[in-house]
Amino acid sequence: MKKIAIVGGHGQVGQEIVKELTRQGHSVVLMGRNLQKMRAFAKLFSPVLEQREVDLAKAVMPEKLADLDMVIVCLDQTDTRFIEQCQNLGIDYLDISANSDFLKEVELLPVPKKSKRVIGLGLAPGVTNLAAAAYVKSESSNQNIVIDVLLGIGDRHGEAAIKWTFEQLNRTYRHPQWSKKTENFVYGRKTDFGPSFGKRRSANFDFADQHLLLAADPSRNYSTYLGFDQNWLTALLITIKKSGLAGLFKSPMVLNSLVWFMQRGIVGDRSFVVKVSNGQVEDSAKIVLFGEEEAKMTADIAAFVAKKLLKEAVPNGHYHITELTTLSEVLTQLPRLSTVV
Repeated sequence: MKKIAIVGGHGQVGQEIVKELTRQGHSVVLMGRNLQKMRAFAKLFSPVLEQREVDLAKAVMPEKLADLDMVIVCLDQTDTRFIEQCQNLGIDYLDISANSDFLKEVELLPVPKKSKRVIGLGLAPGVTNLAAAAYVKSESSNQNIVIDVLLGIGDRHGEAAIKWTFEQLNRTYRHPQWSKKTENFVYGRKTDFGPSFGKRRSANFDFADQHLLLAADPSRNYSTYLGFDQNWLTALLITIKKSGLAGLFKSPMVLNSLVWFMQRGIVGDRSFVVKVSNGQVEDSAKIVLFGEEEAKMTADIAAFVAKKLLKEAVPNGHYHITELTTLSEVLTQLPRLSTVV
């Protein structure tokens, strides 16, 4: 039996990955800094899951990794030291990070020869990459590929995900279609998300999917936009950004207040929508995907790819999700995702 460690397994997404992998019969180890939270979560299982205290911001003792076949990381990292350690030990490495700067660093690492390394697992990047690949396959002449992600604020998003999203309003990124340094939420647009959602606002956002897609296919322009099911929130964030007040989101008090508000599902619903198109009002070839509970969707994708690596003869190396599966296969295997509302 293969042994899989989930780093951050007691978090919002990590818990769902643990539940799915244990349901499939795999031996799962919880890893993270908060031993108390891991112990509380581990007691929900029979037998109680093993826990190992590690801090990826520091060197991880080799003995804590020696018997592992795979690790799935569900938290952000500041450097690639842990990934390199896994590669040297021949441990398969999967990452759900949406941080484009970090994933660019991972791309520069030597290709692993003793293990598999997969990045960009989740909704965006992940599902969005598969949808973009499917769109390009059917519309190969289109040069501008626009990805719109609509998130429901009634969903129970994890604390780290909420803080990361709002912290991006004070960060810049490089996008070949715009200036060398692009700010988040400065290019707004309206898009039609279908009969159930109608036209909603969205704005440019530094999800890693556009960078991963561009690296694999530099012949096209890929750009990703983020919006919320509550139009007023998207419009408010665009206004805050344009007014020069985004510094508010550097305040821990403001961020904690946003976490409190969004985790209670007071308004909005749990839905998410992914739309891939040429960015124009009318596009008969557009791909629109629907689902509920973004955290569980991310977990489903990570567990699905982990299962493929464990069951199929995938050669060692570095992979994007588009090199391991297709949108069609994911739609068949994961009922949480659909082309129908």
